[in-house]
Amino acid sequence: MKRTEKTILLDDSGVDTISAEIQDWLEKAEIKHVDILRIRLMAEEVLGNIRRHYKKKEEVKLILQKMIGSYYIVVRYGGRRYDPIQQSDEQVPELTRRLLEQTGLKPRWHWRANQNELILQIPGLHFRPEQLMLGCIALAVVTGLAGPFIPLSIRTMITEYGLLFLADGFMNLLNTFIGLMVFLSVVNGICGIGNASTLGKVGKLMISRYVGMTFLLNAFFTLTSYFSFHLRSGGTGSGSQIHSIFEVIFGILPANPVGPFLEGNTLQIVFVAVMVGTILVLTGSQTEHLQTLISEMHQVTMRCVSVVCVFLPVFIFSSLVSQLWSNGPDLFVRFGKPLLLCVVMNLIAMGGYLILSCLRLHVKPSVVLPKILPPFLIGLATSSSAAALPSLMDTNEKKLGIDPSYSKVASPIGTILFAGTCAMVFVLNAAFLANYYGLQVNGAWWITLWIISTLISMSVPPVAGGIISCQSVLLNQMVIPQEGLALAVTLVMIMDFLCTASRLFLLQLEIALQADHQKLLNHELLEQK
Repeated sequence: MKRTEKTILLDDSGVDTISAEIQDWLEKAEIKHVDILRIRLMAEEVLGNIRRHYKKKEEVKLILQKMIGSYYIVVRYGGRRYDPIQQSDEQVPELTRRLLEQTGLKPRWHWRANQNELILQIPGLHFRPEQLMLGCIALAVVTGLAGPFIPLSIRTMITEYGLLFLADGFMNLLNTFIGLMVFLSVVNGICGIGNASTLGKVGKLMISRYVGMTFLLNAFFTLTSYFSFHLRSGGTGSGSQIHSIFEVIFGILPANPVGPFLEGNTLQIVFVAVMVGTILVLTGSQTEHLQTLISEMHQVTMRCVSVVCVFLPVFIFSSLVSQLWSNGPDLFVRFGKPLLLCVVMNLIAMGGYLILSCLRLHVKPSVVLPKILPPFLIGLATSSSAAALPSLMDTNEKKLGIDPSYSKVASPIGTILFAGTCAMVFVLNAAFLANYYGLQVNGAWWITLWIISTLISMSVPPVAGGIISCQSVLLNQMVIPQEGLALAVTLVMIMDFLCTASRLFLLQLEIALQADHQKLLNHELLEQK
């Protein structure tokens, strides 16, 4: 692609022009659609910061070029030294910036030759990780079904000296970073969300509402799974059940700061992370440098997980082939129950939330439903909340009548924290695998599953394989064999489309309810057909 240079006056129209130029250029470069939307949103906020900072309108030079397989977006502007990334004038862009930083697409700022310069590097991607994983699943199915035509001695040799070593090697490498990743994700998330507390009562209510509703929704999903999967009971007396529940509650308290990481105890890691994150937020500017260090360590850890997950297709292939050679094609017949439950529970959640929301808002479901369908359909087609975010915000502001200032904060935070249907995927996978391996469970096991699945659903790192690493955390905590991860990955690939779509569906209704409570909802616009 040829190098492009343009000088544009940075007013409101100029910001729109530059972001549109960037989007068109990236689309021609065939960058992933999700990344294009993230980059455009980031560019608009950074350019908006520059425009607000300078009293007079500044001209900026936009440079778009490709070098050594990567794409570079460069913005140069004069005036005084000003870093629009770190020196945000408003809390809303700062908060959104922290969320977008997790994508690994953070721009760099320099002061060179009396000019400010912003540089964003986008690695060139020649294939989608999802496509590669689906291809490996298809290849594993074909190889697994061909098992009866391969001599038993050869299959045994390939399994013992090839497939099992590859699968175990991947899991050992992944487990090296899991505990640290969970800890840093929670601490960094609390530090980032802590800035929202400066928004006052509105920010606190928003975050507590998202977290509370995620726990409540997942309680329904966990309870439904409890009655749907008839798992073997590991205890008969009510006394032992109560004792096990108390063990779970007080087992959250670690005996030492190192034990949770060595033992892989996710609940204890999260407990320590919440304490550390809360203290860092309360100390404020006194620990600002430490918060920055933790944020950078979080980025490094997520990149490490991304590198490890490059080998995820190898693990999927090795594990699925082993499972199919051991159990035969009947394995996929068992997928029917969790998939059917996924569809039913999503439909019940969406239908119930729609009816209750409409009753609270005093509007007919037939009026609201057509308005919130576009983001739902985008999520159903792409299984990406980020891809549907622009449509979701547009629907919130122009069709549902939600105040733009509220939607701008509530939408990106909601795609992270309002994660009930994501938690459902973890619950269904754990219940399915516990049933598949014939595990004995009790009431404490289900309570632990509810808590763990809810917590990790709100801390899934936005990197390739992020949800897979969280699946591994869940299996380890619920004492499910790690070889079941390949089956969980296969189910996730299928469930994720509907669960992402329903998550967006529910999120729009939740934001409308919050806006109505804060007197930030235009009822006349909401009731228009």
